[in-house]
Amino acid sequence: MIRAIAGRHNHSLRLARKLQKKKYRRERGLLVGEGLDVLRAAWEAGAKVKEVLVRADLVACLPEALLEAATRSESLGSENQTSVRGLPGSRETGQVAVGLVNADLLEWASSLGGGADVIFICTLPTAGLVDISLSSGVTLYLDRVGDPGNVGTLIRSAAAFGAKGVCCSPGTADPFSPKALRAGMGAQFALPVVVEVSPADMLAKLDSLARQGEQPPAVWVAKPRGGADARDLAAEDGILLVLGDEREGPSKEWYGAQEVTVPQCQLDSLNVAMAGTVILYEIARTRGLGERRSHYGHAENH
Repeated sequence: MIRAIAGRHNHSLRLARKLQKKKYRRERGLLVGEGLDVLRAAWEAGAKVKEVLVRADLVACLPEALLEAATRSESLGSENQTSVRGLPGSRETGQVAVGLVNADLLEWASSLGGGADVIFICTLPTAGLVDISLSSGVTLYLDRVGDPGNVGTLIRSAAAFGAKGVCCSPGTADPFSPKALRAGMGAQFALPVVVEVSPADMLAKLDSLARQGEQPPAVWVAKPRGGADARDLAAEDGILLVLGDEREGPSKEWYGAQEVTVPQCQLDSLNVAMAGTVILYEIARTRGLGERRSHYGHAENH
C-alpha cells in the first residue's frame, strides 16, 4: 500500500516517535530505523519491515522488491489488508505500507535530528544464546558499554570481521535504538544480537558447555593497558571477547581471564569501539581473514 500522509495525527508517524523509547520497543516488539542504507541492510537481511515513511522524491530509491510488495498490497484493496499491531503492512503476507511524507514531517518523527530521508518500522529481532555458536569463531560481549554509537559501531565491526554474534549485558545501550542502528548501518540484522545477558548468565553458559563435553570459548578481556599484545595472541577455536565500560572497565566476574591490549604510542587514545574493532581485525587476520578479496570485493586468485 502506497499512500500520502499529510499531518502529524497519522498513526505511523506517532508510532515512530514512540518507538524511540526502549520500553515501547520492547512492549510492542517493534523498532524504528532511519536512513536508506539502514533500510536496505534490513530488507536484504530479511527483516520484517512493516512500514516505510519516505519523501515522495525518494520513493524510487527504495529497494525494488520492497516497492513491489507495497504495490501488491495496494492492489489487494483495503478490505484485504492485514493489520499487524496496528500497522497497515505485513511482510509475512508480502505486504509493506509506504507512506509519502514531506521533509518537515520526517524531521518531526526523527530521533536523529534534521535531514532524515527515510524512517521505517519493523519487527524487533529476537535472538538467544542458543543462536550463537560459542565454541567456534568469535563472540563479542559488551559489558555495560553505554554509548549507543559505540554499540552500533562494534556490531558493525563484528559483522565485518566474521563474528558469530554479539551479546549485550544489562546496562549496555540498546543495540536496536535508532542511533545504534545508524552507527551499525543495519549490521544488527546480519548476525545474532542477544540482549540482557549478565556476566553470570554468560559464565553459566560456558560452564554448561564444558559439562556437555563441548569446548567453551577462551575468554579475552580487553584492557587499555597491561594485557597481552593483541597482535601476538594466537586465535583459538572459540573466543569470547569482552569489552567493558570505558571508565570502569569490565565487571569483576571477568577477573582472571586472559587480558588483551591494543598497544598505543601515548595516552589512551582509542575508545571502546575503536579498540574492539582493532582486536576483532587482529583475530580475523590471524585466522586468515577467510577468503582474501580485492578492493572491489572479488576473490583474488593469489
